[in-house]
Formats: sequence, C-alpha cells, structure tokens
Amino acid sequence: MNNKIEYLTPHNTKIVEGELETMEVLLLEEGIVYKGVFAISCFPIIAPYKFISLFFQKETGEIEEIGIIKDIAEFSQKERELILKTLNKHYFYYNITKINDIKWKFGFLIFNVETDKGPKQFYLKWERSSTIDFGKTGKILIDFLGDRYIISNIDDFPPMEKSMFKRFIYW
Repeated sequence: MNNKIEYLTPHNTKIVEGELETMEVLLLEEGIVYKGVFAISCFPIIAPYKFISLFFQKETGEIEEIGIIKDIAEFSQKERELILKTLNKHYFYYNITKINDIKWKFGFLIFNVETDKGPKQFYLKWERSSTIDFGKTGKILIDFLGDRYIISNIDDFPPMEKSMFKRFIYW
C-alpha cells in the first residue's frame, strides 16, 4: 500500500461485493484491487464501528493489512453492509452443546453436533492447526471455511461424547 494514505475513506477507497459473497477493496489512486478482504475491529468493545482494519491474504499465505477505516459511517450504506458482514463473520462462533457423531474421511473430520444456534454439520481438517486450546480443557475448532466452534470444557460432556472427541482430537 502507498504510504501516503493515512486512512481508508470513500475518497480513496471503493468497497464492493466479490465472488462468493466476499469483499473486495479498490484503492482508487493506486488502481489496486484486493480480493477476499476481511475486517477486524481495532477496538471491538469500546468502538466497534470505528478504526476497522482491512486485511487480505497473499498468495504466499501471509496476511497483510490494506489500511484502516477511521469510521464506517463515512461509507455508503452498501459498503457499510459489506464491512459489517465480514466483521460479523470474524466475530461469529458456535458453542457446541452436544456431539452426535464424528467421522473421518479423506483427511477431514466430519462433525455432526448440536450448538447454541441449532444442529450443525461441519468439516475440520484433521491437523493440529485446526484446533486452539481454550482454557484448561476447552477447544476452539476452526473448520475449513474458517467458522469457529467452541467447546468450553470437554470434561462437561457425557463420557461417550468425550471419548468420541478425544479419539480424534487428542492433542
């Protein structure tokens, strides 16, 4: 990104919907288009709609910041909706309340679970990087789409569900 830009504004940035409901950002002066952009709030509690940082993933897998939006209220309704949509994806998660079944197929674990938002089936790459420790006995599972599923405490689950989980997620 050009170092002359202090903040991303409607004067130097255009935000549009890309393929598969993704967000694309065009830096007008540079003529650069970033695809698959995601947003993170710098202050999600005290200022959730101000100081929004926009990022994209390079072909190398590295994440790079495009810039910061000082206040999304400056942007058009459509642009605000796109920014909020990606923010909601980033901060959205499911709490797993029951494990119905877990199957392994082609390097993926297929979870059939009950969540605080209803029944859900998701695919998790069977690798350590798809799980994050959450407290002493909890896990955050990140499926292949990037959705997050939280098990606050696996020890609170009935023995059969706990055993099924630990058969596949033993790290």
